[in-house]
Amino acid sequence: MVAAISFPVRSPQWVLTYAGINITTDISTMVLSISYTDNLSALSGEVELLIEDHDRKWQTTWYPSLGDELNLAMGYRGEGLLPCGDFQVDQLELAGPPDTFTMRCLAAFVTPAMRTRNSVGYEGQTLLGIAQTLAAKYGLVVVSAPDVIDVVFERLTQKHETDLGFLKRLAIEQGYDFTVRGSILVFYSRVTLEALMPVQTLDRTGLERFEFRNRTHSTYRSAQVAYHNLTSKSLIVQNASAIAPVVTADILKIVSRCENGPQALLKAQAALNASNMWFIDATLVMPGSIAMASGITVNLTGFGEFDGVYIVLVANHRLDRVHGYTTRLEVSRVF
Repeated sequence: MVAAISFPVRSPQWVLTYAGINITTDISTMVLSISYTDNLSALSGEVELLIEDHDRKWQTTWYPSLGDELNLAMGYRGEGLLPCGDFQVDQLELAGPPDTFTMRCLAAFVTPAMRTRNSVGYEGQTLLGIAQTLAAKYGLVVVSAPDVIDVVFERLTQKHETDLGFLKRLAIEQGYDFTVRGSILVFYSRVTLEALMPVQTLDRTGLERFEFRNRTHSTYRSAQVAYHNLTSKSLIVQNASAIAPVVTADILKIVSRCENGPQALLKAQAALNASNMWFIDATLVMPGSIAMASGITVNLTGFGEFDGVYIVLVANHRLDRVHGYTTRLEVSRVF
């Protein structure tokens, strides 16, 4: 008789610290699901807890205070856990019957001051200079990729925008973006991220579900920025071509304030890349993996014309009673 081969079953695990106290054991029987979302285009991650509340504790004696801090880690028992980070309770919800209580949490650094809209003028400053000024205001340190072009602006106006919202808009217009991890504001170029080696190859056997989309709507062969500069009394025009061929022959035409040709070219290329990132994209669901994070690239194979390298835009890590630990990815193909 051939002895049966047994494989260890991986046991999902999460650890929740609330106001400095580990409450995992106290609430584990109440938690229906817990999730962490890491979004490349968002300033920070988010955490959500869905709790069964038939005895109404969470509505009364256990009712949390908005702004309370918590820390979450998740993964598999006996293995390294994903350190999701520190968060603050931002929104509380009650639904029923049966009664369920939801806590939605934002990264702890997102303070009320960061959500305040301001109007400020900047003269003779660079993109990174403005980033450093705003980061210092909130005790953050800027780390930028070496290939970030430090664009110089004669004048910029922040009109009734939050500080980080203004900085994000400005960065995206030039083809860059940033995220905040703890006390560090990380500036990066999406093109640079796309050029990184894939961290993993995924095929059908490694996925529970998949959905691919290939579209021509809102994708373009080229982009053009045109702006009449009142100071120099000249028409600034710049054209950018798609990095890889797309089916459509459409041209993306943009009217945007710019001070010179290099600024216009950056804006044209950034807008074109932002539109064409949706030429081929996909949603993937896989067994939970702490290796999956926004900004990494993965190689997908076994899907015919959809094979290729994809960048992770959103990584959602979820633990629930029915499905255990799963990771859901939103990805777009790299050209």
